[in-house]
Amino acid sequence: MAQVGALLLKSALMVDPVSIADARRDPRLVRAALALPGIAVELCDYPEVAPQTVTVVEPQAMLSLGLSPLLPQSEGRFGRAGTRFARFGSLSFRPAGVPSELRFAGGAFETIRCRFEGQALPPALHGKALDEAQLAACFDIRRQPIEDAMLRLAEEVAQPREDSIALAQALVDTIRLDLARYLAEAGRLAARRSGGLTPRQLRRCAARIDADGPPPAIDELAALCGLSRFHFMRTFRATTGESVGSFVQRARMARAKAMLARDDGPLADIAHALGYRSAAAFSAAFHRVVGRPPGAFRTAIRS
Repeated sequence: MAQVGALLLKSALMVDPVSIADARRDPRLVRAALALPGIAVELCDYPEVAPQTVTVVEPQAMLSLGLSPLLPQSEGRFGRAGTRFARFGSLSFRPAGVPSELRFAGGAFETIRCRFEGQALPPALHGKALDEAQLAACFDIRRQPIEDAMLRLAEEVAQPREDSIALAQALVDTIRLDLARYLAEAGRLAARRSGGLTPRQLRRCAARIDADGPPPAIDELAALCGLSRFHFMRTFRATTGESVGSFVQRARMARAKAMLARDDGPLADIAHALGYRSAAAFSAAFHRVVGRPPGAFRTAIRS
């Protein structure tokens, strides 16, 4: 019955593309929620939104994890107009009161998000405390423990139990500490970096990495950027803070989670789309990175 209700809700939301502002105001947006002191944890189903560029000032700080494939060409930036756009990752944070300019090609998507009142966040996560490098890092939070905790929150919101509030509070406490550590490290890393890929080069790499099929070789990505293999590997790490292999693996697992959360197709189809030789190879890689088999992940996130 709950699944039928969710399908009916999605059907009701499947209309002509709307602006992101209208989607955010739609009372049907939040599918399920848990209320904690100063924090709202919400599962959201966004309808088809139109391609656009918008400026948003969040009244509350928001941490969001996508449970569906990222919208194409999703980018954002904080601050002045000359600031470079940063690519959106599956996990992002927008502090309260800081104008952000967002642009994307449009589409429907699902998220689990935490909305924080000011007193519910440590001072290090308030917008006025974050420098330019830390704000840029907010668009693509690369911290597996935070992502795992957000997925656990999604499970508790989707299927609440008697102790869900207590568990959700413990998860949020961990998330706040990990997020503050992550952004502090991002600021220190940015201060040490020199050189790097241009935003256009990084977009080309990300688009190729996100494409269906086997992951690209380093030489292919280097050629896309017009760089030698050695120079590309060095500048890629300077730009992203991680190796090409680590970035590719993280992107593949993010896509796998989104596909598992969104449809009931066989694992073999997902394995093929991600470039694995077989469902068994995909399952082994997923279990190694995520800590549970893909079937168990799908059951938990879609229950």
